Amino acid sequence: MKKLIMWVMTVVMLLTMHGALAEEGRLAPLYATVGEALEDASEGRVVAGGVPEEYYAVVTQKDGQYYRSVAVWDEKLDELNEALESLDYEAEDFFEKHDAAMQAIDDYMKTLPIAYSELFTAQPLTDEEMASMCGKTLSQLTEEGFEIGSNGTEPGEDDEIIIAYSLRYGVYDYTCEVDADFDQYMAAQENGTEGDLAVKSMTLAGITEWGFEKRFHTDGTVDEPTDPFAEFSEILTEMAAFAEKAQDGEEIDMEGFADTLKEKYPDYADMIDMYVTMYQTYGAEGFASMMDNSAE
Repeated sequence: MKKLIMWVMTVVMLLTMHGALAEEGRLAPLYATVGEALEDASEGRVVAGGVPEEYYAVVTQKDGQYYRSVAVWDEKLDELNEALESLDYEAEDFFEKHDAAMQAIDDYMKTLPIAYSELFTAQPLTDEEMASMCGKTLSQLTEEGFEIGSNGTEPGEDDEIIIAYSLRYGVYDYTCEVDADFDQYMAAQENGTEGDLAVKSMTLAGITEWGFEKRFHTDGTVDEPTDPFAEFSEILTEMAAFAEKAQDGEEIDMEGFADTLKEKYPDYADMIDMYVTMYQTYGAEGFASMMDNSAE
């Protein structure tokens, strides 16, 4: 009887797990670890990318389809990164310790277990659709939703120099050869007229090089990147408003205001304390002047 109960519980757990994965569009892990996924990743395309606060992901290709396998960032990895950041850059053996710390992070990262994999269901442009882009200018393509990435020269046949641009559309990257020689390409860069260059050919490069980021959803939708300086800008704005009040002679409580800010932006507590010190040192007028310069 106990064996029967255990068997039923196991089946229920498996069904629940399968349902959760299916609901989120996730698949069972294609690989055991990050290292195993990296071994199967294509060179020269997306292999991996770390996002310290959340996850580490690897993009691979199997049978013409693209997958993203995700591992969860853990405390051990945090500890290794903290050890790296705590190194004294003025020490004689800094570079030796830095290389060793980086190697330790890389080695441990490869042991992280893959939590789940995802299939990119978004389809790239067809050959016909890519062919229809030929003759259009780079500016026209950006108006249609393409995003220009890197660009440069590539060797062609008979020592010909090809001018190629990487363009992203959705979650896919495309390589575009433009109808220009090297001199025309350089002139366009110098004159700011690259948008006038016309596409000569377009080929699929694969999932975007940023495909490890979760903001590139497997269905082809893309979230706007977050602004890493957004909170910093908000603090400057609030500080500038506070400085203006102080300069106008209003009765203010700098330390109380700073405590409120630190509760709202705990990651910037040290910077906020620095502003308090500046205010106490230079007074309302001097502080306001410095905040005006910071905002410019």
